[in-house]
Amino acid sequence: MGVAGLLWAHSARDGDGLRHELGDHLRGTAWLAGAFGNVFDAGPLAAHCGVVHDVGKGCGDWQCGLIRAESRPGPVGVPHKHAGTWLLDQQNLGIMAAVVFGHHGGLPSRSRLKEELHFADNDPLVAEAIRRVEMIVPEIHPATPIALPRWLPEAADEDPLALDLLVRMVYSTVVDADFLDTEAHFAAASRPLHPISAADLAERFEQGRLTMLDGARSSPIDGLRQAVYEQCLEAAQGPRGIYRIPAPTGSGKTLAAGGFAVHHARRHGLKRVIVAVPFMSITEQNAAVYRGLLEQDGGHPVVLEHHSGIDLDDGAPGRPWQRLAAENWDAPFVVTTTIRLFESLFSNKPAAMRRVHRLAGSVIVLDEVQALPDRLLIPIMSALRALTRWFGATVVLASASRTPRARLPIKTRRIKRARTSWSCRGG
Repeated sequence: MGVAGLLWAHSARDGDGLRHELGDHLRGTAWLAGAFGNVFDAGPLAAHCGVVHDVGKGCGDWQCGLIRAESRPGPVGVPHKHAGTWLLDQQNLGIMAAVVFGHHGGLPSRSRLKEELHFADNDPLVAEAIRRVEMIVPEIHPATPIALPRWLPEAADEDPLALDLLVRMVYSTVVDADFLDTEAHFAAASRPLHPISAADLAERFEQGRLTMLDGARSSPIDGLRQAVYEQCLEAAQGPRGIYRIPAPTGSGKTLAAGGFAVHHARRHGLKRVIVAVPFMSITEQNAAVYRGLLEQDGGHPVVLEHHSGIDLDDGAPGRPWQRLAAENWDAPFVVTTTIRLFESLFSNKPAAMRRVHRLAGSVIVLDEVQALPDRLLIPIMSALRALTRWFGATVVLASASRTPRARLPIKTRRIKRARTSWSCRGG
């Protein structure tokens, strides 16, 4: 037990020597997780998972272990995830208990979760931790059942993978919130959230595009490129869902997809555009184009380029922001690789999954979509369908190659081509 009956969540920080109070950490994590979860109507659920995630730190053994670790650096050595896991199960939140059990080591399988819950039933440290924490954070016992997303019953009947994606999304909110609140303690300051959203970028994109075109050499297919761009802007006023942009090389697909994304974001108040490209060279090229369109001298950076070819610790200008933003994709315009996008979405590890909740309420552009591996199309397309159906995202499938509808087992809206020949090829 801490001083004057306090419980601690984290050790003393450098400078003022203050420890992180457990009640503050649980409530801080809950607040952030709830704000992230509100994007997909799971705010109360995410907040409750956040408020119980570290309840296990309340037991005396863990508190003493923390004090020992301050004098002899090393792990506390006392597990702390079973108490919150057990609480969620007792509160009839079922598989959501996996969110708390895995918030450090990774999401467990259902069989592993069942075994750990059986262990928690007979663990005296679980009861002790709950008893101590409920005295300072009584909301770990909700007065009424936790509100689940209103869409969940329909989704569960329609799509067997919807619940799996909900678990992943809630897990992502809790892990990210836990990291951010812990970081704020040790830094003695909260990391500010990005002040700009994708919905704010439409006018900036248009101005940047006009400047780019004014300085470009004229081409015989400029009219075709303009037609493609205008059709994308018209389609951007449509509802959220899945769209296709079938446009050949040289037709201005990069600008057209970006224009659709930012205007669609403005139309629906979406916070983020995520562009994923399968080839590293094109990822770098696209990032450079979008950076030239959207970045302003002296302004807050808005384009995050995140892939294995970027050294986030090389000391280059803007790298400190980029390194932090890459942890959880807190940027209004993200350019990444297709493999990084889907490795994050289908991972079970905390570091990769911190950014998954950013996919909700975003425009996701999959460039060169024909390069997706055939053997993974079913899980990928199922996930994309769920993101658009239940999590407020819009997906754009862009390709210079014709993509047969047989390869796309989902309904899409096609952005029509210009009514003219494509025999002229641009650079």
